[in-house]
Amino acid sequence: MFFIELINNVSLLIVLTMLFKITASRYKFDTLSQRVVFGLIFGLVGLVGMMTPLHYADGVIFDGRSIILFVAGFFGGPLVAVISALIIAAYRAWIGGTGVYVGLAVIMISAAIGVFCYFLRTKVKVNLSWLHLFVAGFTVHVIMLLLFLLLPGDDGIKVIMEVGPTILLIYPLATLLVCLLFQDYDEKENVRRDLHQLAYYDSVTGLPNRLFQVENINSVLASCKTPECKGALILFSIDRFKTINDARGHAVGDMLLCAVADRLRTVIDSEYTLARNTASEFSVLLKGMFENAQDIDAFALNQASKIHTGLKFPVYIGKDEIFISISIGIATFPRVSEDTAGDVLRRADTAMHHAKQDGGNQTMLFEPTMASHIEQKFQIERELRKAISAGELRLYLQSQVNSSGAVVGAEALVRWQHPTRGRVMPLTFIPIAEETDLIADVDAWVLREACTVLASNEIYNRPISISVNISPRHFRQSGFVMNVKQILADTGADPTHLKLEITESLLIHNVNDVIAKMLELTSLGIHFSLDDFGTGYSSLSHLKRLPIHELKIDKTFVQDAPTDPDDAALVESVLAVAKHMKISVVAEGVETKEQAAFLNARAEVLHQGYLYSRPEPAEIWVSKLSEAVSVA
Repeated sequence: MFFIELINNVSLLIVLTMLFKITASRYKFDTLSQRVVFGLIFGLVGLVGMMTPLHYADGVIFDGRSIILFVAGFFGGPLVAVISALIIAAYRAWIGGTGVYVGLAVIMISAAIGVFCYFLRTKVKVNLSWLHLFVAGFTVHVIMLLLFLLLPGDDGIKVIMEVGPTILLIYPLATLLVCLLFQDYDEKENVRRDLHQLAYYDSVTGLPNRLFQVENINSVLASCKTPECKGALILFSIDRFKTINDARGHAVGDMLLCAVADRLRTVIDSEYTLARNTASEFSVLLKGMFENAQDIDAFALNQASKIHTGLKFPVYIGKDEIFISISIGIATFPRVSEDTAGDVLRRADTAMHHAKQDGGNQTMLFEPTMASHIEQKFQIERELRKAISAGELRLYLQSQVNSSGAVVGAEALVRWQHPTRGRVMPLTFIPIAEETDLIADVDAWVLREACTVLASNEIYNRPISISVNISPRHFRQSGFVMNVKQILADTGADPTHLKLEITESLLIHNVNDVIAKMLELTSLGIHFSLDDFGTGYSSLSHLKRLPIHELKIDKTFVQDAPTDPDDAALVESVLAVAKHMKISVVAEGVETKEQAAFLNARAEVLHQGYLYSRPEPAEIWVSKLSEAVSVA
């Protein structure tokens, strides 16, 4: 009879344990408050079990409290064990009887052994095997039985002799079963907590990630039901972070990100969400009650100023002292009832990129005009991709003349004849093409068209050269030299009449590779012209190493040379360098006779500018050249 009642008691415990699992699955095992809740639930489970105990004698009862408290300590840790033990101990003290002190001792020791196993499991970071769990349960209940020796007289020995074997047969197995049930739950909970950490937190800084922030923004948008409820997203990126990564490596870059995150934690109030979105990009989500849009704007700008101030001091990584600056974009919301997190992020990103484009280390508040500018750039980029294959580009040529005014060459230029926009000037679409690989496609198209003109019957046998601008992005492509050779082969152009114009910005990275490509092309007879000389990264040592045949003086120096002594000195210096190195010179932007006379008085210079001709469609330029030759 005692055996059957004990089985019933343990069965009730297991049922209560399953109910606990269902309840616990609704909570996360992370915060102090949640551990308190778990302690209360364990205590209540133990209490319910004690309400239907197995009475052995007056004041001596058996129930599942030892199992419950061991499990509470083993899976919940010290706080859960203490809370549940206090609840169960209070109830046991209230029941009273001769075995009350033994009962209280069983409660404390069961919880303590559970906590010991909790720390053991935490240290080895693996779940204990079923054998370990059985031994732990057996140990708990051996000690429990030995505690009965504290009963007066020989009552303890009598209890041990009569019910000990039954207890040691059932309770360790019940402990094992309950632990396995919880261990299964614990494993699933750990997996859930980990799949959550990976999904919502950045592995480098430990901050919430972009997905977390997106869900937060949507939550704030959904909760803003009144006109006074407003939010703001502060999006910012470390300026020139790639330079730090390239110079010191990704390990130092990661340490810098962690240092920045730590600094930001001290600057941003805990009520606002700080996240690392991507790479060197962070964000802060603000929310509050504001009477009007100006108030949230001012508040967000003030927070941005705090961020700037917090990051102005250097970061020390090893022996490196690193100074950083950030570009901040701010988007306040909601602007319209249909606002989404994507809309907010897009506006903040637009404002941030405007801050970067203006030199960085500043803050931009999103304005609608920014969006229209971005949309226009997007449309132009998309339409330009189609324009190249659709035959919408046009080749224009601008004459280059000698001191006598005779045409000796031309610069190839590109125009875009859009089917609906009309003529689109280079200043509109070339900068957009420069930001993408489209510039390589545009360059290749111009080069092919220019070579086609050089190979034409009207030009081929004449001493006329055509210059083609090559962007640094295009020049650095691995297949650039091969593509030039292929175009020459396809068109039949004479390479000795082709000039490739490069800018000084090409020379700031991998000079040896640049020189190798230039030498390979000059071996074919192609000439190189250094465009905008004096405006970029001029280096006479580079100029000495490069196979340069021509320098182009930028028009900003030419225009004021006759009247400005400083510009005159710069032009004269360029002419002196060119003469010493036996390099020809082309002066751009020659628009007046005074400018032409100034240049002719100092050196043999080719002139290019409106004084002689404006850019014209290639076919018209070729036709005029042919007519001029015929008349001559």
